Amino acid sequence: MIATKDVTIKDGSHILYFYNSTEKYIDNAISFVLSAKSLQQQVIFIDNTMHYELLMQRLQEKLNEIEIAETVHYINNYDFYEMYGDFHFERVLTNFKNVVQPYVDGMIPVRVWGHVDWRVQENIKDQLRKYETQADLTVSEIGIMTLCTYNASEVPAAIQIEMMKSHEYFMTDTEIVRSSLYKRKENVVFPSLSFKDKIESELDFYKRKLDFIHVVSHEVRNPLTVIKAFATILKSEIKEGQYLEKLQLIEDYAVAIDHEINHIIQTEQMLTTDVLWKTKLILPLSAVNEVVDIMSLKGRTQNIEVQSHIDISEKLIVKGNLMGFKLIISNLLSNAIKYSHEGQQVKLNAITDSTHLIIEVIDSGVGMSKEEIKNLYNKYAKLNDEKPGQGIGLFMVHKLVEHFKGKISVKSDLGQGSTFTVMFPLA
Repeated sequence: MIATKDVTIKDGSHILYFYNSTEKYIDNAISFVLSAKSLQQQVIFIDNTMHYELLMQRLQEKLNEIEIAETVHYINNYDFYEMYGDFHFERVLTNFKNVVQPYVDGMIPVRVWGHVDWRVQENIKDQLRKYETQADLTVSEIGIMTLCTYNASEVPAAIQIEMMKSHEYFMTDTEIVRSSLYKRKENVVFPSLSFKDKIESELDFYKRKLDFIHVVSHEVRNPLTVIKAFATILKSEIKEGQYLEKLQLIEDYAVAIDHEINHIIQTEQMLTTDVLWKTKLILPLSAVNEVVDIMSLKGRTQNIEVQSHIDISEKLIVKGNLMGFKLIISNLLSNAIKYSHEGQQVKLNAITDSTHLIIEVIDSGVGMSKEEIKNLYNKYAKLNDEKPGQGIGLFMVHKLVEHFKGKISVKSDLGQGSTFTVMFPLA
C-alpha cells in the first residue's frame, strides 16, 4: 500500500509514472523501496544500470547492506524488454510472468518497479498499449502493485494519453492522482478485428435463442427457490428414513436447475460483451474446484459420480480469463455427464508438467464414431439428437482454447466413452 495526502493505493494497483527529473525519480524510487520494507515486502527493480547504481548509492544512507540485499532484486531492463529486438507485448508479458512466478509460488509479498524502454520501431504505440492493457488485468488479478515508469521527454504526448487509459493512477515527479482516462472495461485486446467479427456472426443465432431463456428465467427461478427452501425445511425436520434421501434429491435438482439457468444467462452475457475474450494471467485452481463442485451436484441428480484428481498449486499462473476458463471445464464435464449412463463415473484430472496445465475429462458413456469426432467442433453439431442442447458448447470450447493459446484433443470409441484433454501453456 502507498499512502499519500490525497489517495491511498493498495496492492494490485497499476501506476503510471512519467518523470522529468532524474534526481526526483531516484527520490521516488527510494520512497517506493522504503515503503515496501516497512510492509515487509520485496521489490523487483527493473531499470537501467545508471538508475540502479544511483538508487544503491542513496539507499546506503537509509539501509545497511543486508537490508538492501533482502529487499531489492535488480533486473536489467535492456534484457527484460528485449531491447535488442522489436518490442513485442506477448514476450514482455511472458517475461513479467516468469519474474513474479517464484514470489507467487513462495507466497512472498512483492511489488514491481519497471522502467519501460524500447528501441525505435513503427508499431510501438500499439505494442505499448497492448502490453500495458494486459499488464493492468494481470496485476489486479494476482495482487501485485506495479509502477511503470517512462521518461516524459522521450514519450510522445499521444502515447502518454494512451498509457493513462490502462493505469488506475497517474504519477509525476511531485504528484500522484487517479487517472481520469482509466476505464478498465474498455481496455480489451483482441487478436484481430476479423476474428471478433467472425465469432460474433457465428454466435448471433445462438444469442437470439438465449434471449428467450433470459426472459423466462425470472419466472422459473422464483418457484424454484421456494421448492428448494421447502425441501431444506423438511430435511431439518426429518432426521432419518427413506424420505430424507428423496428430499436431498429434490434440493439437488433445484440447485442444478438454478445453476443451468445461471450458466445460460452468464453465457449470454459473455457472448454479448467483450469480457469472454480478455486475456490476462490467472490463478486457475479456485476455478477448477468451483466447477467440479457444481458439476458433482449435477452428476448426483443423474446418479453419476464425478471424481476429481486435482494436483496443481494454488499459485499456478496461466494465461486466459476466469470466465472463459470455467466455461471450458464446465462444458466438458457437463457433456461427459450428459452422455454417460446412470451409475457410471466421470473423472476430471488436473495436473501440470514442465510447460503446461493439463485438464483431462474422462467418461465411459456412449462414445463417438470417427465421423462424429471429425465434426465435433462444428457449430451446432450434436453428438446425440436424443439429448437436449444447442450443439454450441464444444464449438465455444474449441474457440476459447485456441484463443488462450492452448490445445484440445479427444480420444473416443463408439460405446466405449471419451477422453478430452486440454493443455494450457504455463508461460
